[in-house]
Amino acid sequence: MSVIDLLFGRPLSTWEERGERLGPVAGIPVFGLDALSSAAYGPEAALALLIVLGAVGIAYIVPITISIIILLVIVYFS
Repeated sequence: MSVIDLLFGRPLSTWEERGERLGPVAGIPVFGLDALSSAAYGPEAALALLIVLGAVGIAYIVPITISIIILLVIVYFS
């Protein structure tokens, strides 16, 4: 057994691989929700920084909000 097989597991044979595949009906919800939940951490971090900046941070709310919306649109359509 090689180190790569020990770390990642052995390669799947062809008949085992067929059982591990996801079709579009199952794959879109599984991978789409992961991307959307991951994108939710960015706005929280940005707003936490803006709170510390106080009144100066208010000027940055609109550009950050627009970039977050663009990011969510990209994730949605990908």
